[in-house]
Amino acid sequence: MINKIGDINFKEIKRISPGQFYSMKNCAYKSLLAEAFDKKPLLPLSASAYFGTVLHNMLELMVKGIVESEDDFNAEFEKQIKTLEDDLQNKGFGFFVPLKIKLKNFGLKKIQLKKHLRSKPEKPIISSDVRFDSEKWFESQDKLIGGKVDLIIENGNNIEIIDFKTGAIAQDCLDDEGAILSDVKNEYKEQLKLYAYLYFENTKKFPTSLSLVDLAKQKFSVEFSEEECKAIFDEAKNLLKTTNDCVNTKSFSAIPEEENCRYCLYRPACSFFQEKLETDFTYNDVAGKINDVRKFQNGNVSVFLQNGEQRLTIKNFSGEKFDALNNVKNKRISIYNLRKEAIDFVYAATSTTVIYEQDNTI
Repeated sequence: MINKIGDINFKEIKRISPGQFYSMKNCAYKSLLAEAFDKKPLLPLSASAYFGTVLHNMLELMVKGIVESEDDFNAEFEKQIKTLEDDLQNKGFGFFVPLKIKLKNFGLKKIQLKKHLRSKPEKPIISSDVRFDSEKWFESQDKLIGGKVDLIIENGNNIEIIDFKTGAIAQDCLDDEGAILSDVKNEYKEQLKLYAYLYFENTKKFPTSLSLVDLAKQKFSVEFSEEECKAIFDEAKNLLKTTNDCVNTKSFSAIPEEENCRYCLYRPACSFFQEKLETDFTYNDVAGKINDVRKFQNGNVSVFLQNGEQRLTIKNFSGEKFDALNNVKNKRISIYNLRKEAIDFVYAATSTTVIYEQDNTI
């Protein structure tokens, strides 16, 4: 199947979430594309990303006390996996199923997740006014910033905001002397600081601590000040305004770099990325005009693209793709999620490869 984008109906973003802020700061155009397509991705997520939704849902159910026993855990986990796999099949992403086999860390993450059930965090003996709130919604007074906090623990004057993450929380970085140290990712720091200010706007109190907890039950503290939280809060509002101004003026811009583009699910609709593909062959995506389509005796199909002076070979398409590709011969297409072969400018199709017909004006 050859996909087409068509006209893009850009619209203003009504609200920015703390989880969206860092990505939007790096590339506001990505957020505008997501809004234009009603947050329906143009490319499949990774299997790990789909699995991550199940892990986070299970954490939420355990925190709320809905899943308490190991039997509850096993039944709910299997139920959520089946629901997800059925949904993937319906969307045409059956190549991700079964997740137990397709994900090499499936079993490990399930074991780590179960530890949250078996050994709940020790709670000190405290007064009866301690309060636990999970998945609590907070929004700014003008409703421009809003999101759900995973867990809030209020114990008198001690208020802790906790966010659960199913992936890596820390990353290696260099200090001023060049030594390698591990630190919480900036995107998570900023997300928690936004939650802190949202909490303040709604309660007139600042939390006393901000924490992140991973599947292995490691806790990471995030240092903050009230001034930092207010500055990021104001920055997020200003970012939302300037991004929406682009919709009204039709003056879009983007900086297509690997950090922003590599995992972007809307790059087939990004004219800035399409232009980059004309000269940059470092990605696992290619673009060009179809010169030839060949079907071999083993049933596999290869496509030959011309990109400027460069000829690109994309092989290992299934035989059922032959007619669709042959029908767009001499037209421009872009192909995403390929695997680079050992020979330069030769690629192979993968289970997640997606093809889009390009606007010939690019």
